[in-house]
Amino acid sequence: MTDLRYGVWTKSSLTLYITNQTERGKLKIERDKMQKYDIKKIAKGVLLIHRPQFSITAFLMSIAGISLAGMFDLILMLKVGLLFAFLHCVAHPINDYIDRESDKIGRPTAPIPMKMLTLKQVKIIIGLDYIIAAILILIIPLNLPAKIFATIFLVHTYIFSAPPVHATARGILAGIVMATAFGVSAFIGGWTAAVGWRYEPILMPLSLVMCFAVMTAKNIVDIIDMGSDKKSGRNTLPMQIGVNKAFYISAFFGLSAVFLFFLAYFVGRMNIFYLIIGIIAFIPITLLGLFNFKKEYSKIMKMGVMRNRYYKIFVSLNFLPPIAIILGSI
Repeated sequence: MTDLRYGVWTKSSLTLYITNQTERGKLKIERDKMQKYDIKKIAKGVLLIHRPQFSITAFLMSIAGISLAGMFDLILMLKVGLLFAFLHCVAHPINDYIDRESDKIGRPTAPIPMKMLTLKQVKIIIGLDYIIAAILILIIPLNLPAKIFATIFLVHTYIFSAPPVHATARGILAGIVMATAFGVSAFIGGWTAAVGWRYEPILMPLSLVMCFAVMTAKNIVDIIDMGSDKKSGRNTLPMQIGVNKAFYISAFFGLSAVFLFFLAYFVGRMNIFYLIIGIIAFIPITLLGLFNFKKEYSKIMKMGVMRNRYYKIFVSLNFLPPIAIILGSI
């Protein structure tokens, strides 16, 4: 045994210690083998690490571009929408791999912290994702402008998720990359898939509506997540400049999105459905959401239920403009 007064190991205690460490090592190897060949667990991990539920934004924005062009070709919409949705999925595995240490605190139920996937498996997924993405851009029968914007969107995913830029850890740059990926690359990519390089003045205000809506949602969500982001070592905009300044930046983008939403209706050719969605959904959610968030901020940060409610409210801003454009273009 060990003499605790002097920290001296006896022969028997040392042998017992070595035996225990050896057994632990064997158990770890067996667990790793079981994880490696647990097909059901791996399949679930592959699905979750891509976070397909978030790809709906890329899908809708690319479809909105096609709809605005007056092209209601279901096959074209599916080709373009699903391509951009997959390209968006590509961003998440590499992001999870880079952030695997901080995710142990910030996202403990993610596939890597939950050991659904080994790091080697995640590396393989990342490599395959980018290979498949490049192949899809090349082989899907789309015109050259659409392929260019799809490639730019793919580059956005890497800039957002991986070094040397790793925009997700660089404050307002994360919002800018997200906004331009959705509001420019996906939206204009859908437009060019339908009509090529043709330009119309309505494109600019509608593109900015979606960019500003994404920026508003991103900054408010960063304020809501500030507590967990601090623990996990992230460096978001509210942590850099403070909650009040981050909120006023969000409010600026939100109000600008509302103004441009109306401007697009009066100078463009959107129908009454576009205006209805704006009046009953996008504008009230943006304005009342910002007003109530500022008013109830202290309660929101203390109550998980309220945080979740406001999270859903502001995330919906990503979906409403493209839905309005789709219905407004019929």
